[in-house]
Amino acid sequence: MGGRKAWAVLVVLVTGCGDNLKDPTCERESGRACTWAGKAGVVGFNGDGQHRLDTELYWTMDMAFAPDGTIWFIDWNNHLIRRVDNDIVTTVVGWIDPIFPGDGLSGTAERTPAGVLGTDVKLNHPTDLAITAEGKVLVMAWHNHKLREIDPVTGNVRIVAGGGAGFVGDSAAFETSLFRQPKALELDAQGNVYILDQQNFRVRKWDKATNMMSTVAGNGMQGSDGDGGLATAAKLFFEAGSNPEPSGGLALAAGKLYIAETLANRVRAVDLATGMIETVVGPEAQLAGPRDIEIGPDGHLYIADTDNSVIRAVDLATGAIRTVAGTGELGLDPVDGLLATETKLARPFGIDFDRDGNLFISDTINSRIVEVTR
Repeated sequence: MGGRKAWAVLVVLVTGCGDNLKDPTCERESGRACTWAGKAGVVGFNGDGQHRLDTELYWTMDMAFAPDGTIWFIDWNNHLIRRVDNDIVTTVVGWIDPIFPGDGLSGTAERTPAGVLGTDVKLNHPTDLAITAEGKVLVMAWHNHKLREIDPVTGNVRIVAGGGAGFVGDSAAFETSLFRQPKALELDAQGNVYILDQQNFRVRKWDKATNMMSTVAGNGMQGSDGDGGLATAAKLFFEAGSNPEPSGGLALAAGKLYIAETLANRVRAVDLATGMIETVVGPEAQLAGPRDIEIGPDGHLYIADTDNSVIRAVDLATGAIRTVAGTGELGLDPVDGLLATETKLARPFGIDFDRDGNLFISDTINSRIVEVTR
């Protein structure tokens, strides 16, 4: 990807400290940060079947917590979707090609309802995960321009929508849709799927009742304007080009769709009842490259403020913003279990909460997942 050289420089800053961060007895007191998965600062792949703290990762990206207790995560630069059962890591989708990543299997088998075995399918930088009401795992296959679905029971994966990079407009059946590096997805209570279509500069909706696509925000042009008007007339500012970094994030709460607008360093909200868009976290908050966003158990909006290497939270009622993890200094501490606000992070791209309300951070360049105890 386009940012790979820059990212590689950052890896040099943080490698070599991982063995001091493996201690499973890390104090999980409220507000403290402990490495939950990965050999912190160690970039690599050492296979499956090992404890999560003994598993080498290559830049983490996103997580999802299934109702059955299994935990799913994206091992981003290894191009893998992996799961954790009883602290043991297993790859479910993807396999590592030492020469280049890939895009599924040739032919049509991956488009059938049954799909194909996930470990036979190569991926190219997946970016987001979501669990459906039926227990399936949706995968935003970003660099493959596709939405894929995993059946956790069979381990099979299928293509739900997408093909080569492109755009098919509104009022089209979902399975015929085309995307251009779709980065994020979000599900509502009715099972509708919202997709941040990064290089089409739109947020789109798959209506499950009608199986049709529509645009919720963005007019297809890169930029940042349109506050106070219809979201479909506004410009959205995500990274573009032949090989950009993943850009943007989505969250839903109280009838509003929140959009992390990475290059504009702000978060905007679309009122789904009126279709109007406005900025809710703006320049005064001094965000830098915000990406993943989530609604926390306290109802606040949590932001992976990636280029500041911190996680922040916004009280949507008052607009007050606070830092909940990270120091603002890119790096890796030699000890684990510090207060989250005293723990260095390195360009975190993803956040999520488990059923107990603990915060999990994909500490991307440190190639680990960090847990912050509620």
